[in-house]
Amino acid sequence: MTDLRTDEEQVELIKSWWKENGKTLLLSVIVVLGGWFGWNSWQTSQQQQAEAASELYSQLVDAVAQPAAQQTEEQKASAAALATELKTTYAGTAYADFGALFLARFAADAGDFAAAAAELQAVVDNSKADAVKYTAQARLAQVLIQQEKFDEALALVNTVPDPAYTVQFEDAKGDALYRKGDNAEARNAWIRARDAAQTLGLNTQPLQRKIDALAAVAGDA
Repeated sequence: MTDLRTDEEQVELIKSWWKENGKTLLLSVIVVLGGWFGWNSWQTSQQQQAEAASELYSQLVDAVAQPAAQQTEEQKASAAALATELKTTYAGTAYADFGALFLARFAADAGDFAAAAAELQAVVDNSKADAVKYTAQARLAQVLIQQEKFDEALALVNTVPDPAYTVQFEDAKGDALYRKGDNAEARNAWIRARDAAQTLGLNTQPLQRKIDALAAVAGDA
């Protein structure tokens, strides 16, 4: 006698196994294929969303190409609408953060520093991108200085989180210290900002003017 089953026995065995396990196997295949197609569909959706957000951001950048003083009220309103759409439609993305940064800028240009601070604080609290967060942090410090909240501003820029942001953080620190009347420490902060700007190949003239102005004041004294 052989231990091998006959063809009929093999067929019956397959039928029996399929009866017990076929539905589960088929369901697994459907789930796997569905997951694969679902993943590809999700990727396509994400790509389309990113492209749409990028296009909207490009429109916003074009809309603010002119200085605020040269824009009509209609142009300003259009730019604000684009920024708001970017912020709300693409919430949770870096593009939404960019929208909020622009809204903060528009509010500051209009003298509404409370609204600007609220936009920037939200970015500082929620942004997942360090580069965006640090930019918002430095800008928030400048807005707080306009509100004469000097100590709050200094708390934001007391420590430079990344060498690439030394210019923005030290410049804001110098501004806050100057407004508090601490000219010596303000000058030191501006010097650090200027030196960092030189290292990065940035324009140092605005910072140098601040430094020179303090030197002139000290000389007159």
